[in-house]
Amino acid sequence: MKINYAIGSIFHIAKADFLQRVRSYYFLIALGVCVFIMYTFIPPLDAGYKILSLGNYRGFYNSAWIGTMVAMCAPFYGLICFYLVNNSVQRDIDTGVGQIISTTRISKLQYLFGKLISNFTVLMIIVLLMAIMTVAMFLFRGETKHVEFGKLLLPLVIFTVPTMFIIAALALFFDSLSGLSRGFINIAFFLLWILMLSTSSAIDVFGFNSGMTELKRLVYTMHSDWNGGYVVGIGYIGSSNELKVFTLESIILSSSILLNRIFWMAVSFGLVLSGSLVFNRFDTSKIKVRKQRTRRFTGEKRTPVYNNSIISRIKYHDIPVAKARFSYFSLIMVEIKLMLRGKSTLWLIISSGLFIASVFTPMNFAYKIALPLLWFFQILNVSQLGTREITHRCHEYIFSTAYPLTRQLPATLAAASVVMLLLAMPVGLRVLLSGNLYSVYAISVGALFIPALAIASGILTGSSKLFEVIFTIMVYGILNNVPFFDFIGAIEKSGEMGMAHYILAITSGLIILAFSGRKRQITYI
Repeated sequence: MKINYAIGSIFHIAKADFLQRVRSYYFLIALGVCVFIMYTFIPPLDAGYKILSLGNYRGFYNSAWIGTMVAMCAPFYGLICFYLVNNSVQRDIDTGVGQIISTTRISKLQYLFGKLISNFTVLMIIVLLMAIMTVAMFLFRGETKHVEFGKLLLPLVIFTVPTMFIIAALALFFDSLSGLSRGFINIAFFLLWILMLSTSSAIDVFGFNSGMTELKRLVYTMHSDWNGGYVVGIGYIGSSNELKVFTLESIILSSSILLNRIFWMAVSFGLVLSGSLVFNRFDTSKIKVRKQRTRRFTGEKRTPVYNNSIISRIKYHDIPVAKARFSYFSLIMVEIKLMLRGKSTLWLIISSGLFIASVFTPMNFAYKIALPLLWFFQILNVSQLGTREITHRCHEYIFSTAYPLTRQLPATLAAASVVMLLLAMPVGLRVLLSGNLYSVYAISVGALFIPALAIASGILTGSSKLFEVIFTIMVYGILNNVPFFDFIGAIEKSGEMGMAHYILAITSGLIILAFSGRKRQITYI
């Protein structure tokens, strides 16, 4: 009887969570992003860039090669999918469902198992879409019409499916750590993701290094003149006509690869088990105690205690007559204080360190590394700009004030842009003194683009997650010299492409969307 109850509990938790996710707006966004990624990750031969390049060779677009290209990019799919499934526990807390579950016989382990099944099932739908897109892209861009479905789709099973299970488990593990904010978890996972990629030769979580090792062995065996170079990610190679052709006849598979995938799936499952030990099962009293202990570190202030006896002696005729005055400058200063108030000591130390680095480090490092990271660490300040009114349930007051569309929203946008410009001032002055006016223009556009993206995405989706995901990917692209993501003009090729002009056009569209969305909120609130 207990076994049947446990199985039934796990099933119903998984089912309810799965249905909630697939009916959400974010799931449709994730599907659209995956379709776009699949389209760009299998580039045409004359695209000038490759996702998987092999130095002086290029892969022949047959079933095995296209399947391998898709599978080798599994870490990038995992980054996006994490943000899709990393809030299942928090959503139950916000909706009050968790408190209801805590009154039942459902154990912590049963609850987390149900969530794990739901996470993995949702991500498997993403994998199914990827499989369909892989077949479609083969028919669209393959150099041969002979489709071998085993070679085309089996790499997805070997590399992508285990990666999705690992991501589902990691998301649930982070979610079970009570007391951590969503923004902190998003940043922490992004840093962990970078660490896992950079240390893949030693800790091959995604199977990336094992697959590339086998692929390099095959290339060198067939072509002794291979120069040993390879790039996984968006790499620019110029004309493909100058490259020799490598034909991959069979899929990349070995016992070491299979053992690696099984091992890391087992480790990720162990994380879920360990998460059940620290999961508080919706006991909010422990979170309140922890927050009180860490108030000094986070910079939070205690609520002041007012003397009611003094307040009671205030007479109506002693209150000065109110005068209707408005100042954009005062409103912008209030918005800036609201953005920066109550930030943690750790945030202050990191931001100060990166700001100092942008002053004294070599220009190449300050512009391409320090400035993007400095702006990235403001993500928690900026990501709430479009959602904080509704999140803190004060939207009815703010939207009913005088001219909220022409006063409050422009002031929010201006305040965030001023903060971004002040943080970028050392780099901006240095490029100005060097005579690089385009970089000054690009930095100014970027300082406006970031808050515009945050406000527009927050208003349209009702959450800060979309901005956090997009902004994280763009910063990662800048650090890896991808010009399409360069919103500050730090990469030479982006300057040649005039990316700042495109970013300015996108920013204008985002501002229009933000005002349209806010007008709709005010009208239908």
